[in-house]
Amino acid sequence: MSSRASDRTWDVVVFGATGFTGKWVVRHLQKEGKEVQWAVAGRSADKLAQLREELQLSEDVHECVVDASDLEGLKRITERAKVAISTVGPFMKHGTPLVEACVETGTDYCDTTGETPWVRDIIDKYHEKAVENKARIVSCCSFLSLPFDLGTLMVVDHMKKHLHRKCRSVLAVIGDTKAGVSGGTIDSAFGMLSGDAKTAASMADPYELHPKSGPPKGPDRGNLDTIFFSKELKCTVGPSLGALVNSKIVRRSNALQQNAYGDHFSYDEGEMKRNRVMGWIGLWTGKVAMAFLSMGWFRNMVQKALPAPGTAVGTIGEQGYCNLHFIGKTEPENGEASATVLGKAEMKMDPAYAGTAKMVVEAALCLALQDEELRNAGYPEGGVLTPAASMGHVLIDRFNTRDFMKFFME
Repeated sequence: MSSRASDRTWDVVVFGATGFTGKWVVRHLQKEGKEVQWAVAGRSADKLAQLREELQLSEDVHECVVDASDLEGLKRITERAKVAISTVGPFMKHGTPLVEACVETGTDYCDTTGETPWVRDIIDKYHEKAVENKARIVSCCSFLSLPFDLGTLMVVDHMKKHLHRKCRSVLAVIGDTKAGVSGGTIDSAFGMLSGDAKTAASMADPYELHPKSGPPKGPDRGNLDTIFFSKELKCTVGPSLGALVNSKIVRRSNALQQNAYGDHFSYDEGEMKRNRVMGWIGLWTGKVAMAFLSMGWFRNMVQKALPAPGTAVGTIGEQGYCNLHFIGKTEPENGEASATVLGKAEMKMDPAYAGTAKMVVEAALCLALQDEELRNAGYPEGGVLTPAASMGHVLIDRFNTRDFMKFFME
C-alpha cells in the first residue's frame, strides 16, 4: 500500500503527542484548521484525554492509544495515515517499531531525532524495503538537522544556477540565537554517550550515514576543532556540538544525489563566539567535559542535576529566535579562483522546541499535501532519506511562504 493512496483517513498522525515536543507539534497542527485531517497517538489514554482538555482539541482530532513497542498496533494506525510524525525519544530505545510499521504500510514518516547511530541502523534495516514500498522515511526534521541541510542545498544550487560551478565547501555558522533545552534532548544525548564501542565508532565516522553502495566519499575527516576569525562574517567562530549530527545528514544528502553538490564537497559547522579568548575557553572546557562524560559515574551524577524528560529550561516559544549563516565556496575551475557566496536562514521562535515542532510539521505536511509536486520535481518516492534529498526546494519554498523561517541568499 502506498502512502499516496486516496483512502487514507488522516494526512498526519502524531506519535508522542503528550510529550514535551509532541505538545508543540500539536499546537502547530491546530493552527492548520480543518484543511488538514490529523490524529494524535500515545500509550496512555488518560494523558491523551488530558492533552485534549489542555489544548482544547477539536472533536475532529482522533485519539489512538498504542504502545511504542506494539508493531501490529502501530501498523493499524499508520495504514490510515499519509504521514507519521514521531517525537518518541530516545529513538534508540523507542523509535524503531514505528519506522518498521511505516515501511510495512507504505506510510511516509518524519521525526525529530538527532541520534545518528540509530539513523544508521534504520538505513541498514529498512532503506531497500522503504524504496520498494514507496515509504519516505525522513529523520532529523528538527533543528538537528533540517535548516542546515536545506541551507546547504540552497547555497549549492545558487552556485550551479548563477555561477555555473559546483561546490567545494559549505561552512554553516550558528549566529545570534535565543533558545532553550529540554530534559528529553538531554536524555537522548546521554543515551548516545553511554553507548557501546560500536556506537562510539559509528559516531566518530564523519560519513556514518553514507550509503553502502553510494558514490565516493568526500575529503572530510572530522568536524571543526579550532577557533578562527571569519572574514566573511567578521566574527570569531568556534566548534558547534550540533555538527556531530548535522554534518552527517548534509553529507548523506549529497551522496543520495550522487555527489550532485560536488565530487570533493566538504561541509563544516561552527558557531559565533564573543571573541577568541572566550572561544578557546569554551573549546577546552568542552573537551574536558566530554572526557569526564565518557565515565558512567560522572555522567549519571550530572544527568541527575539537569532537567528531567518532560521539563525544559531557557527560552521556549515565540520569544526565541535563531540566525544561521552559510559560507559557500565554489570549486576552482579553468584557472579561476574559488568564488564565495553567502546564504542565511532566519527563525522567529526558539529553534529547539517550538521551532523544531514547526519544522517537523511543515516537513510532514509537505509530504502529505505536496506529493504530486514532489514527484514531478523528481524527488525519490521511497527510502531512508534526508530533508534535502526528499523534499529539497519544495520544502524551502514552503517555509519561505510562512512567517516562521526564511531561507535567502545575501
